Amino acid sequence: MLKLSIQEEFHTVDLATKRMVSSAPALLERLPAGAFVGAAKESTVGIVTSPHADLTAARAELVDLRGTLVYRAAGLRLGVLAGGTAPMMSTADVRTAPDARYTTLDREWAEPARDWITCGTHVHVEVENRDVAARALAWITPHLSTLSAMSASSPFWAGRDTGYASWRRMCVERLPTAGPMGPLRSAREYDELIATLEAIGVAPDGDMFYPALRLSRQAPTLELRVCDAIADVETTIAIAALFRALCGYACRAVAADRTPPLPSPMIARGAMWRAARSGLEHDLIDPVAAVTLPAATVVRGLVAEMAPYLRECGDLDAVEGAVEPLLARGSGAARQRRAAREGGLASVVDQVLAETMACVVVSDTAPPPAHPLDIARG
Repeated sequence: MLKLSIQEEFHTVDLATKRMVSSAPALLERLPAGAFVGAAKESTVGIVTSPHADLTAARAELVDLRGTLVYRAAGLRLGVLAGGTAPMMSTADVRTAPDARYTTLDREWAEPARDWITCGTHVHVEVENRDVAARALAWITPHLSTLSAMSASSPFWAGRDTGYASWRRMCVERLPTAGPMGPLRSAREYDELIATLEAIGVAPDGDMFYPALRLSRQAPTLELRVCDAIADVETTIAIAALFRALCGYACRAVAADRTPPLPSPMIARGAMWRAARSGLEHDLIDPVAAVTLPAATVVRGLVAEMAPYLRECGDLDAVEGAVEPLLARGSGAARQRRAAREGGLASVVDQVLAETMACVVVSDTAPPPAHPLDIARG
């Protein structure tokens, strides 16, 4: 069974003002090293789970790490918000981390890098053979728009509604090394592509390669990067399980030497745009068939297609148990917009903070975190 690990990013938010603040360095000082990491912006803190074969164990570690993060943040009167963007923010308040990689990005990529104030959910699935992993990319890519729509949670930017369910996706697409990958024949071809991008000055170094799906340079994994940060942990787990199933499906197709579907690059790009624009609230595009279908039909179709692999891993019940409630209540973006209509952007922040910590339970190592509203009132 393929092992998976999950990386989540969170915005740091002042609980009194509800605004995003560049407080990740202070928070990281209070967190144990290893599972907690910084990012390109000092307003972002991340958690990384260990590799797990068992989805229940992955969820348990994710919940435990969220609990530690929320509790330590509360001690600084901070909240940690799992959403693609922070509803109440100003680019002027965000500092780039002093790491030379990130300051180079700001200089070379200019405004798109400076505006890269977003948080994502990344899933790594172990695939030991890098040649197989490189060829598997083409099998997985047509489904990326569906996973993106399921995660959409960033309708607001700098205090306004962008009209998109995932504005984060549009921010990332502005980066010169973003977007879907074309079909590849080997890991060598993949590595040569990165080397060429570096040589011609598109990527300042080989680590600054940010497609929606890629091979990791640090470990033998396929890495999903298309998803927004997700407040609801059950949706996160369902997407991780679906991605693992897609990797298993793709690797077996490669082993059987089957020819992958090759949708038109423009239609594939259109499918990604539609997912970012609409989330789960309108039709999605099947890039292979080049047709539009109701979002619920597309999501349920992916679950049905991956059911043999999900069942093999013992994940089918967890995925079905998360997908139907998600389709019923709408994407994170839709829930944020409902909160905004009822109480403005401050209510959006409160809702996402509450969803982010809803899975946290009392443990032997950390007391129950105070509710963000109670901290703000105190």
